[in-house]
Amino acid sequence: MTEVRVPWVLPEKLGAYQAQRLGDGGQGIVYGVPDPAGLFPGQTLVYKEYRKNVVYSADALYEMVCFRQRLTPGERAFLDERLTWPTVLVYRGPNPQDPVPSRNQGTEVVGFLMGRVRASYQVRIPPLNEAKPQAMQYLLNDDAYATRIGLLVDDVRRLELLLDLARTLDWLHRRQVVIGDLSPNNVLFTLQGPQGEARCLLIDCDSMRCLGRDVLDQVATPDWEVPDTEQKATPASDSWKFGLLAARIFSRSFDSTDLVPLRAVSTELANLASRAQSLDPVRRPALIEWLKPLELAHNRAGQQQAAARAAQAFRAAQARAQAQTQTQTSQPRAQARTGAQPPTGGSPAAGFAQSAPVSAPPLRRPAPSSAGSKVVGWLLAAVLVGGVGGYAVTHMHPTGGSGSGAPTTLSASPYSDTTDTPGPTDPTTDDPTPTPTPDQAVTTGATVDYSQVADDPAAEDVATMFAEFFGAINEQDYDNALKYYDPKSAAVDLGSSSSRAQWKKVMSTTRDSGFMLSALTTDGGYTMATLNFRSHQAAGYGPSGSTDDTCDDWTVTYQLTDTDGYRILKAPKGGVSYTSC
Repeated sequence: MTEVRVPWVLPEKLGAYQAQRLGDGGQGIVYGVPDPAGLFPGQTLVYKEYRKNVVYSADALYEMVCFRQRLTPGERAFLDERLTWPTVLVYRGPNPQDPVPSRNQGTEVVGFLMGRVRASYQVRIPPLNEAKPQAMQYLLNDDAYATRIGLLVDDVRRLELLLDLARTLDWLHRRQVVIGDLSPNNVLFTLQGPQGEARCLLIDCDSMRCLGRDVLDQVATPDWEVPDTEQKATPASDSWKFGLLAARIFSRSFDSTDLVPLRAVSTELANLASRAQSLDPVRRPALIEWLKPLELAHNRAGQQQAAARAAQAFRAAQARAQAQTQTQTSQPRAQARTGAQPPTGGSPAAGFAQSAPVSAPPLRRPAPSSAGSKVVGWLLAAVLVGGVGGYAVTHMHPTGGSGSGAPTTLSASPYSDTTDTPGPTDPTTDDPTPTPTPDQAVTTGATVDYSQVADDPAAEDVATMFAEFFGAINEQDYDNALKYYDPKSAAVDLGSSSSRAQWKKVMSTTRDSGFMLSALTTDGGYTMATLNFRSHQAAGYGPSGSTDDTCDDWTVTYQLTDTDGYRILKAPKGGVSYTSC
């Protein structure tokens, strides 16, 4: 392998580092580096100094530094964001004349510099309130304890963390780096990534096996050992431990192997975790096999969470509307006494349209909501958010912004060698009416998969309504499609020939597919149904702000009525999001 020049530094060049002792363990002591002027500018570093009784390979440590130097700038940025990787060799004795440590007589490598753990990966736990590494071991406690220390992490974020960790491990494995001692003690996490995402940080990197070489003897954290002890640092051993972590992060346990809590989140993930515990290393899944199931599970959980938030917003809006109605009915008496005019009020539906849902930081681009914007994309223009005369303004104003409560949708890492799959597989075939499979509603022109909500008694009927509605649109049977609107819907004035004509014009630009009914809740006489699908439309007919989009993947939570079969009333504010495909 080609030798790479790496930076070396004497300890005395690091400033008064001994006054900044950060921690110590069995292998060495970690110090903060004061960062003297001109030395490694712009970097926040720490110095790990090995104890004198520790046996380590300076040449293997040199290879780890070289590994980073050989990466492309983009790869190096990925590594630095997710691992505290060795970057500089620290030595005592004569200045090295050869890049390989063992070839420098009298020169001793005594440690290395690495990036300092950022504050977002630290937690302050009362009553001491001292900054501690925010390790994934905290996620193995029950929710009651997590609530007491202010570190309650829901299942959507737990899936997001597992997905980020799986992407990092896959990236490393494809570059011949394995973790070896993979445990929740060595994985820190944050919920405040650059875009508000959950992210993991791997520490103790000098314990990893890089390009087949070890700096330190391989060890294993108790209760995380592999059964094949002669293979302590292999992709198969990492697979074993990742499977354990996936199970325990949902069972909230430090030593359980119970897969029931994980199976409640995703059967496919539980099956992968079961394979990961195979005594035959060859049968354990590679980390890349976890990526798509984790993406699907995360997106599904996010959609269910968004539907629950929409239902919560609906209940709050109902309460406000009822209170307003009570106020109005009491106004005549007050008016008789005071001469005051009664306030104007709105219907419960109008109140719901204007209510602001509980929001979560979105990574997906939200659907537009500004009044007066050119929104001719079929979804926002006619199906979702208002009459064709006022497109985006009917249900997504006046408070501005929409989709702030939309579920986070994660794309593949730019370094994972995988492609993003933003929606379910397009079921459209040459056969206009495909043969149905279990948990599918099939009509001419559209198929809706409702397997994710099959246990809900309303699932089949709701899915069938959507299949008939979108099937009619795809088959250009617009009069039939219009029957699936509630007469009170503001999406189109069913009694106006001009409104119906404009609606049909917009519909003629699109074809939609890949329908997945992912969440259902019923509250106060309405059903909230979350649908994922893909739209293909003519250029110029995309969503506002992206009018040139010809393909978009949507997550929409519809408000349905059920007075004469299920009908579309509207898509409340906060229940609509999309991403270009």
